[in-house]
Amino acid sequence: MINRILSTAVKFYLRSQVSQVKDLQVKIVGKNRQILQGYIPQVLLSCDRVIYQGLHLNQVEVKGANIGFNLPEVLKKKPFQLLEPIVVDVKLSINSADLQSSLTSPLLQSGLTDLLRSIPLIQDRAISEINWQSIAIAAQRLNLTGIYQDIENQAQKLYLSTGIKLADYHTLDLSPVEIESVLKFKEFAHSLKIDLGQDVAIKELVVKSEQILCSGKITINNLDSTCG
Repeated sequence: MINRILSTAVKFYLRSQVSQVKDLQVKIVGKNRQILQGYIPQVLLSCDRVIYQGLHLNQVEVKGANIGFNLPEVLKKKPFQLLEPIVVDVKLSINSADLQSSLTSPLLQSGLTDLLRSIPLIQDRAISEINWQSIAIAAQRLNLTGIYQDIENQAQKLYLSTGIKLADYHTLDLSPVEIESVLKFKEFAHSLKIDLGQDVAIKELVVKSEQILCSGKITINNLDSTCG
């Protein structure tokens, strides 16, 4: 019975962190006496069609261990809460349709903005904002198309293509970055690095036609964070 109560509480907690989740499965692994001490030896999660802060994820699998939680409150049917940071193993997949749907998400927009600010060509032409229209996944590359206003306030198209791979567990390496505009300017940047922070450790990143596969570890430091 305690397993069923806890599984329901974990599902409710996860659903509260995302805008959408389909086919959410939770498996609690542990003995009753461990769980009744507010300790989960292991939890296995899987879900489909997740939307987290505007990011669309096709499939997500999570494995966590050694989890302390607020047992007295859960038994009173109050929300599940973590008592301390945990490290979880994560596997996820994103397809082209997911990525296109994610294009307006704050997380992706922030990443694209940071990328643009690091490119001298964009800085030199005082391009402050780009309205991204499309993003596509190719073999080891991402291709984007956007619209910006030129100095005469005319709408112009901009094309950006970049390879993507891991520099290390915490850093993405974008190279080469290729930018082209209908105004015929073009730039090729050798490499741009994106620091993902110490809370993210990516072990594997596979970018193939129409799909991105990723696996690694994420540290969940507070009650507002969750996987996917």
